[in-house]
Amino acid sequence: MRKPAWFFAMPRQSLLVLLLLAATVLGARLLGSRADESVQSTAVNSLPVYPESESRSLHSMRFVNAPIIDGYLTEWPRIESIELNRNTCYYFSGRVDSLDDLSASIRSGWDEQSLYLAIQVTDNILIGGDSVDVWRDDSVELGLDGLYDQYPWGRDDHQYTLVVDGRMADRGVPTTSLMAKVQEVTGGYNIEVKIPVAELMAGTPISGTVMGFTVGLHDDDDGDNWDAYLIWEGPSTSSTPELFGTLLFTERPEDRLIALEARLIKLERRLQELLAILKEFEQVSPLQ
Repeated sequence: MRKPAWFFAMPRQSLLVLLLLAATVLGARLLGSRADESVQSTAVNSLPVYPESESRSLHSMRFVNAPIIDGYLTEWPRIESIELNRNTCYYFSGRVDSLDDLSASIRSGWDEQSLYLAIQVTDNILIGGDSVDVWRDDSVELGLDGLYDQYPWGRDDHQYTLVVDGRMADRGVPTTSLMAKVQEVTGGYNIEVKIPVAELMAGTPISGTVMGFTVGLHDDDDGDNWDAYLIWEGPSTSSTPELFGTLLFTERPEDRLIALEARLIKLERRLQELLAILKEFEQVSPLQ
């Protein structure tokens, strides 16, 4: 890469001071944040204290190590979950005989690139693939209002449908933007899904980010059309985001420290690159 003339014209001492100053400022910011977090953390592996919310929320925990998307949920930490069944749903249509007939437990996690959900569905009869429309078979719907603007038809708004047979759709249209895996288990099925943050918002999420969120369950026990439909918050997973619950991004103080340490490692690598450039600069004669 050809360097600009000002690079060669700058005295070596000034360039070194500039590099060290930049490294010092960045390091101080990171270490300052680390110190603040250390004061807030009272015990290793302590659980965070969540703020009160007027509407139902699911707290999405920051992942230090993202899970493998394979439908097996044993690697997920024991974090907060919500339960969706005929007793906890906002909207209920059709017939559900028991929790074994239809219910689900949902957990969520996040990192700077992706939103993750682990969904454990209890369903005593699994049917998928006999209907063209994804919502007619056993399936899970995820309603997301990424900007939390409560406007239903923006680019940040999605209704993802994940069918027991592995099909995926966004507002009924097949999609390949998700990474998801279904595993049938005794008494039901698991879904593990990874959603690109770029589909939901601009930039990078941080602890405290809020999105509109709800989840729906379709149950098909005899083929053809669905027999029951449950929605956690609101009467629809697509058209009424003002009635959704919320997805609150959060993190434990110790996980914040781990993330800061990773950033410090990246900073150190960048500083080594800058020092290598400086060494190259010393070996090059100034422009005449």
